Amino acid sequence: MLQYAVVDIETTGGRPDRDKITEIGIVLTNGREITDRWSSLVNPGVTIPDFITRMTGITQEMVQDAPYFHEIARDVILRLEHAVFVAHNARFDYHFIRESFMDLGFPFSRPFLCTVKMSRQAFPGLPSYSLGNLIRHFGIPAENRHRALDDALATADLLSRILQSPHGPIQEGASVKTVARWKTIPNHLSPDKLADIPDACGVYYFRNPEGQIIYVGKSVHMRKRLQEHLQDITRKADRLEKEIADVQWVVTGSDLYASLLEAAEIKRWQPPVNRAQRQRHYEYGLWVEPTAEGYLRFEIRRLHQESDPVQRYSGKRTALQALASASRQFGLCRHLTVSHGPPQSPCFEYHLGECQGACCGQESPEAYNTRVRLAAAHLRQDIEGSFYLLDTGPDPRTQTVFAVRDGRFAGMGMLPVHADRDQATLEAAIQSYPYTPENQRILRQYLIRHRLERIPFQGILRPE
Repeated sequence: MLQYAVVDIETTGGRPDRDKITEIGIVLTNGREITDRWSSLVNPGVTIPDFITRMTGITQEMVQDAPYFHEIARDVILRLEHAVFVAHNARFDYHFIRESFMDLGFPFSRPFLCTVKMSRQAFPGLPSYSLGNLIRHFGIPAENRHRALDDALATADLLSRILQSPHGPIQEGASVKTVARWKTIPNHLSPDKLADIPDACGVYYFRNPEGQIIYVGKSVHMRKRLQEHLQDITRKADRLEKEIADVQWVVTGSDLYASLLEAAEIKRWQPPVNRAQRQRHYEYGLWVEPTAEGYLRFEIRRLHQESDPVQRYSGKRTALQALASASRQFGLCRHLTVSHGPPQSPCFEYHLGECQGACCGQESPEAYNTRVRLAAAHLRQDIEGSFYLLDTGPDPRTQTVFAVRDGRFAGMGMLPVHADRDQATLEAAIQSYPYTPENQRILRQYLIRHRLERIPFQGILRPE
């Protein structure tokens, strides 16, 4: 019979990355009877805010001589080790306990269930699914609300009622596999829909109950990636679990196609959960300009409309990191790259023998500038020429095709693998995409790591 570890904690606040546990209660149950109960106050090592004391009754004096979490960690893990983690609003309790173990350098991962989510399915139509309301609704005994052991005991009682409910999502005798599968299914999403998602390379779209696209992602293993999304203990995962009502997908076969399509769709739909990708801007550029002494020097500046830099970057720090790496690789002077020291003044690396003296006139401009141009070409990662690229498609009968014009990504599409490879056929398969720095970055990085078949714009090639 499956064992459940019903957990409740009290904390100094609501942020696991900043706040700490002040009390923990664990009740072990098989769903019908309690087999063990345990609790302990915890010294958080920080001050307990007054409003927390008013709510829980736990004072600074009460935890002053209590054990720190590392002193009770063994007691906690022994009780959680072979059981399904259960809590009311489970992400809160799970996240705090996981963070506490991570602070000790110990990875913590257990299957978990949330009695808030399960109660909604087992007992539909209630005005509220807070623990207090459920306690009142079912007449569950609870002497000291907002104390860990009493709330854990009340949650264990609630779990028993859920397991015995004909509408409950988890029934008595359920397997760990059943529990793990159920907990990944969002409230509004059909389990059959989740099962239909192929474990293939492509782009997927999450929609909310109103039909709005709230997230766009891509993966070489879409089904696995979706499960990872929903198993994460993050604010984004919590939001997705609450809002996803439908999933749609496009199988691409090609990882490059998926990456470019994802970027284009995020730009097109502006999904609210894709906040980082939506706000990705390229505000800084890198230029090469001569000094009065004839040495080429790198400059990092903000982009303007007519900018044509060596490379574009999302932030100044990113540009500095790239430039520092190139400077080390090509033996450039830091005064003329990263730090911009005073002219004719030896840099620190010159004294270490790592700079050949461009900063103080010991190396000629001609010799130094040769390495600057090599570094600039490395940073630019130029794509030269006009050609088509062929890659795998969503099935054995289809391939993906990409158009590059004058070194810039211009569009992509799909065509049968046995289609003619003349320019007219390839061009007819291409859907045009506007140039963006993000598309160009994706294409450059992919071509550095992979070799794809290239077909020049001129001539006719047919498959054998």
